[in-house]
Amino acid sequence: MKKEAVVFWNGRTLAADHYATSLRHHFGDGAVHRLQKEIGFVGKRLLRLPSTERSAFFDPWFTEENARHLRSVARSVRGMTSDAPRIATAPRIVFLHGVMPRSGTNYLQSLLELHPDVAVNPYGIRELPFLNTVEDARTYEGRFLRLYRRNRESFSDLETFCYMVNGFLRRIEAEFPAGKTVVIKSPHTRMMRYFPYLFPAERCLIVLRDGCRAVQSTIDTWPLRFLGRTFADVCREWSFGTEAALEAQSRMSADTCRLVRFEDAVAAPDGTARDLMRFLELDEGRYPFERIGDLPILGSSRASRSNGEVSWTPVRKPEGFDPSKRPIQWSRKRRTVFDAVAGDMQKKAGYAS
Repeated sequence: MKKEAVVFWNGRTLAADHYATSLRHHFGDGAVHRLQKEIGFVGKRLLRLPSTERSAFFDPWFTEENARHLRSVARSVRGMTSDAPRIATAPRIVFLHGVMPRSGTNYLQSLLELHPDVAVNPYGIRELPFLNTVEDARTYEGRFLRLYRRNRESFSDLETFCYMVNGFLRRIEAEFPAGKTVVIKSPHTRMMRYFPYLFPAERCLIVLRDGCRAVQSTIDTWPLRFLGRTFADVCREWSFGTEAALEAQSRMSADTCRLVRFEDAVAAPDGTARDLMRFLELDEGRYPFERIGDLPILGSSRASRSNGEVSWTPVRKPEGFDPSKRPIQWSRKRRTVFDAVAGDMQKKAGYAS
């Protein structure tokens, strides 16, 4: 390489390093990491490479020490004593997660909502992806602490986020009656490792679904487009989301976290409803099992289409409707991609290859 070119590229490198140093000074390391990630994301989209990253599901900055501190803060905000798992006079709060959108959280929520003691969508909020925003929360926290840098000595990582999350839950506890079970839905399992620390009194339901059908339903609902997600991206999202779900279950006790297979819920809704009643300590005698068959379809990638797009308006269930047995017709290339990206997780989750 000619001397002039070397000088030119060295100058470009020094300029980039200086810019990154300035960013760190003004915004902190988290903002620089986020900027680099965004640049890499755009580059991968342009090259049609997978852009779904594992770090979006498993926080690389997670530490057990800080997580335990967050749990202590959460319990303090909620007014919990050291020997009480929850406030006796408060409603029970349950989080319903799916491994990815199109996993069946709408159906599970509909089953739960039939019970007269269950309230869903508090304050009209249909989805509340708290854990999905951990990275953004850290960016905000960096900006907040930058205004007075000595506060960094008093706040731990994600502590301001912990105050926000548990402040919202404290409002539910103050405004809903003690006999209610409030269900909060999020069709994601990103950052589930934080669940038992940020939500020390809550129970967790996670919906699993066969990877092939979850991926197909996703691309039926949101067709793949240029500069959008690739087929491999969707496969990776299912794989990482399922891995996060299984790991979350391993970190929590059986009376705190329950995995529900969408296929089992569709095949045996009565049995699934009874199991959910026991898990959530709801009175099974008050559940209208006779109404399960009349539940409408909400957001089906096939049965809920209007003007070529999926609608979330409830529609009557067609005769023989069974999304858990919908055939998958993939090209050899797509099958190869799925097997390479998600085949191992498909087996770990208990589904046939």
